[in-house]
Amino acid sequence: MVAWVTAAASRSLGAAVSIRGVAAGVGAGAASLYRYLKSHDELVELMVDTVSAEYDLDPSGEPPQIQLLNLARQGRAMMHGHPWLAPLLLTRPSMGPNSLRYLGRALSALQAVDMPGPAKLQTVAMMTAITSAFVQNELAAAASAAASGTGDGAAPARFQYLSEVLSSGDYPLLAGALTGQHEPGRPEEIFTSVMTNYLAGAGLPVAADSD
Repeated sequence: MVAWVTAAASRSLGAAVSIRGVAAGVGAGAASLYRYLKSHDELVELMVDTVSAEYDLDPSGEPPQIQLLNLARQGRAMMHGHPWLAPLLLTRPSMGPNSLRYLGRALSALQAVDMPGPAKLQTVAMMTAITSAFVQNELAAAASAAASGTGDGAAPARFQYLSEVLSSGDYPLLAGALTGQHEPGRPEEIFTSVMTNYLAGAGLPVAADSD
């Protein structure tokens, strides 16, 4: 049942999942599902944990920061495959067995790092939060472009507007910060840059050839 709901939610691009909707999908009455589920929250918990089984958690001899970056990239791919997942990971962290295995794998990457235990947990939690926010922004931008029919056509107009704003001289600090900047690269490149900068700030600099 959980597998069916997870697949259905992914196909519907994040539509809210209700006990009544699940019951209709499996050909049962809503009341009968409460023999197996205590609440809607339990259903969501099971869904998140089911998807967490998709992580490749095999041990690696790579440096800790590269291991974490690879886990973050996997997380981003999973959130794109299951668009309902990204917002839930910010508000409903799962404690199911697959989710705990992921957490254990991430902590194993930090095992040799001189960092207090709570700080390691915070590092992993922030990785998830950054990935979730990044993917939600990607999905929202794609949905907006699809709704307006503009695709990526709005990007040049935004760059032109920003260029005009910066040349006005009213925002010198912003102009200085953007000096030498190029047009944004592919989303995966931007994500790698964002996560790399975070890990460096957390005390785990990532080598430049980690792509």
